[in-house]
Amino acid sequence: MADNSISQIDGSSIQGTYEIISAELFTNQDDKNSIDIRGIIDKIIVKESIYSAGIGVEIRIIDGISLLDSVKLLGNEKIFLILIQKGIDVDIEKKFSVELFISNITNFARPKPGLDAYSFICVSKHVYSNQFSIMDDGFDKDIGDNIKNICRGKLNIPENLLDIDSGFGTVKGVYPSLKPIEAIRFQMRGADEYLYFYEDLKGIKHLHAHKDLIKKEPIGEYTTSPFYQNEQGTEANYLEQKKKVLSFSSNLDVSKLAASSNGVYSSQTTSLDISIKEHKQQDHRGFKKDLLNKAPTVSKNAVVFDFADQPQSKRYYHTVNSKAFDNNNNINKHKDLMYLKESYKHDLNTHKVRIVTYGNLDVQVGNTILLLVPPTGQDDNDQILDGYFTGKYIITDITHNFESDYQTEMTIKKDSFFLDTDENRVIVERVAGGSNERTGV
Repeated sequence: MADNSISQIDGSSIQGTYEIISAELFTNQDDKNSIDIRGIIDKIIVKESIYSAGIGVEIRIIDGISLLDSVKLLGNEKIFLILIQKGIDVDIEKKFSVELFISNITNFARPKPGLDAYSFICVSKHVYSNQFSIMDDGFDKDIGDNIKNICRGKLNIPENLLDIDSGFGTVKGVYPSLKPIEAIRFQMRGADEYLYFYEDLKGIKHLHAHKDLIKKEPIGEYTTSPFYQNEQGTEANYLEQKKKVLSFSSNLDVSKLAASSNGVYSSQTTSLDISIKEHKQQDHRGFKKDLLNKAPTVSKNAVVFDFADQPQSKRYYHTVNSKAFDNNNNINKHKDLMYLKESYKHDLNTHKVRIVTYGNLDVQVGNTILLLVPPTGQDDNDQILDGYFTGKYIITDITHNFESDYQTEMTIKKDSFFLDTDENRVIVERVAGGSNERTGV
């Protein structure tokens, strides 16, 4: 990182500029007085995910002052980090302010004499605190309330940093000696919906159902079009940059065999009630699910296999105890919905895209976006969109890269297409010269 004030903060016309306002290190030897480490920070990587209970931060250090040895860094040190981002389209600064704890120090190298390089691997306070508690007490409330009690109690998370939904069913049980975050996942498995528990850049811990997240309105549009409509340096151009995709890729991974083996389209449940020694088997076919877009990722025109009618493609096994708590709000009461929750989970993995954009501290995991992709071989001005990649996506993972500039790398996923794939086909014919020509839609 060339400078802690690399960004033209006032009047900046470039997206992705930022400034490190504070990077205070509190050592194990002296937790009252801090060391300003801004001058030795090379880059900062912040990761958030709807699949992770806390953010992760890597701070890459280029050390010419022998900090590692002089203060005997051992891990467990605290860091207060503040970054700001301001552009010409906003009057107030966007701020990332966080209290972190060093969980590991890795990747040491000495690139040249007198210069050390290493990384601080940092986590949020509640993730660090998670290691020092065990939960083996009982619970008997709504799943959202049970999770909120874990957050406020064992994890010591302030109420103003909790965004916990409820209404997923009241359950009773005893935690089988679990760490607090694992106890949260234990509660989530007992819900009647597929749930996510995650932390965003603002430090807020969220608990939301999959159905609720995909119903959210998109926070904005992003386009892979390489063209700009407005002159560089203008506010209009700055706003265009906000929507521009700098890099666009996907490993596709659209295998229907993989999706079917994960129970996306049909499955079978085998259950054993250990209290009355009763065995049940149930087939599940053709699930009706809420989707991000209107058309599912599987064709309705079955060529050989009808994926919605293959229940033996995936079999789930589970045990229940119907007489526990007189069969009243047993933690296992919703295990019969496992097939549907797993279908939601794996259907979202059938269409993944990686995009890189100019950095934006307002973008968070759990948001939805609308991705606009002009088709290959078409003039961008024709306003024709690629029906395969265009659509509404949910942001599942974000990597915020603060280096010479600030870029955001997002993993976005969708479980459906915005056009019906059975009705929108492109006919391609081979023409003279060996090129392909689009001849009809």
